[in-house]
Amino acid sequence: MPAHLKSKRILEEESPGCYIKARYVLALMTALGTLNAYSLRNGINIAIVNMTVSRSPNNLTTTGGCTRQINVTRTDDKLKDADFEWSITEQTLVMGSFYYGYCVTNFPGAWMAKRYGIRIVLGVSSLLCALLTLLVPLVAKSSLALLVALRITLGAFQGVTFPTAWVAWGYWAPPLERSRLVSITLSGLSMGYFVVYPVVGGIVSSFGWEASFYITGAIGIVFAVVWLSIIHDTPAEHPRISRQEKDYIEQSIHGDKIPTKKEAIPWLEMAKSVPAWATIASHLADNYLTFTLGIMAPTYIARVYGLDIKSVGFLAALPFLIRLILNLVGSSIADMILTKRLTRIVTVRKLASVLPLTISSISLVILAYLNCNIWPAVALISVSGGILGLTTSGHACSFVDISPSFGGITYSISNTLASVIGFIAPQVAGAFLSDNLVSSWKKVFWLAAAIGAFGAVIFLFFASDRIQSWAKGEKTKEGETQEIKVLI
Repeated sequence: MPAHLKSKRILEEESPGCYIKARYVLALMTALGTLNAYSLRNGINIAIVNMTVSRSPNNLTTTGGCTRQINVTRTDDKLKDADFEWSITEQTLVMGSFYYGYCVTNFPGAWMAKRYGIRIVLGVSSLLCALLTLLVPLVAKSSLALLVALRITLGAFQGVTFPTAWVAWGYWAPPLERSRLVSITLSGLSMGYFVVYPVVGGIVSSFGWEASFYITGAIGIVFAVVWLSIIHDTPAEHPRISRQEKDYIEQSIHGDKIPTKKEAIPWLEMAKSVPAWATIASHLADNYLTFTLGIMAPTYIARVYGLDIKSVGFLAALPFLIRLILNLVGSSIADMILTKRLTRIVTVRKLASVLPLTISSISLVILAYLNCNIWPAVALISVSGGILGLTTSGHACSFVDISPSFGGITYSISNTLASVIGFIAPQVAGAFLSDNLVSSWKKVFWLAAAIGAFGAVIFLFFASDRIQSWAKGEKTKEGETQEIKVLI
């Protein structure tokens, strides 16, 4: 081992009997919590296809030489009587309004999780979100404005989910297991699209759109009860954790700590940091592409190609299955490259962000000119959304690369801004699509592609893997780092 590295060997003793490690249970539950959150958040993106009949002259869509009748005829009486005559702008408002509430509760969520504990914060917020979801059918039939208000409130309650998970891993994740455990948590994001879209599509097709909210809401209540029953805030407070696991977690986390000065957060220096803003730019571009595809793809597939709700759910989910696979595979490859020191960290980060953002943007531009060729369109939607799974090893890790001490702060700032994209993207799409012409989708795709390309260029030229001057308080000595080896 190089002389400049300090090595600390920590051995986790084997726990007696058939013991399931508490941190693995937490990983599974945070993944299910993310999946649950996305089911309550995104189910409406599929259900709204059968909830609504868009107001548009003659209900015709045109692109190039292709003219197609939008499917506004309902053969199911249970759906026919429940339709709403919402314009495309009103539909995108309903879908995107969630993020008005979501973007303001990231910081409060992290503070509450530290103050009151991860168990109560995530458990109670999940329960409240589930109860609100049960009310969607009643509220939707009462008033569009009330439905928008409900979605904003739902977003505010869900804004605490990811900050709470990150606080949890601060207590529970041994240093050399953090990537693995966090990846499990984030897998719920992709599953939240891949599982929810086809499942909700099947429910809507079989039982009506109202049933999709009743069923996902009921599942959300079950999750909240289980979470509150088996999850505990820290290893020290867990009544069933083995002594061996508890000692290992606490000793390894304590050994990983590097003393720092108690300084105020360097807000001004952080705000002037070019690498920080390059990382944020890439994150925002990723989110704009993700939200454009995740929120608008079901509507695009249904309105342009006239497919039934089951097919819409399945096809809209494909990009996120690919994203899940590339997330897991890509992170493993990136870790292997860095472990073998085949190239610099910044090279891995740039490849993992610039390449997928560029491919996704190019795919959307081609998609804009496919007219009514459905299967090439589905392939391009899948590539454009799925390839973004690689960015987990790119800009998502750069926050910690450039500022280990303040990585959580910079990520929270970026995630708050990225959440704003959640309501901007569908509203912009709604403005472009007000005439309900398929040719208008070109504007939607071109804008998303331009933003994706912009994020890729900024990250390519300005991203860094060096700890910034404003974030060097965590170093033990000049030029010295710390390495921890764990033997299991």
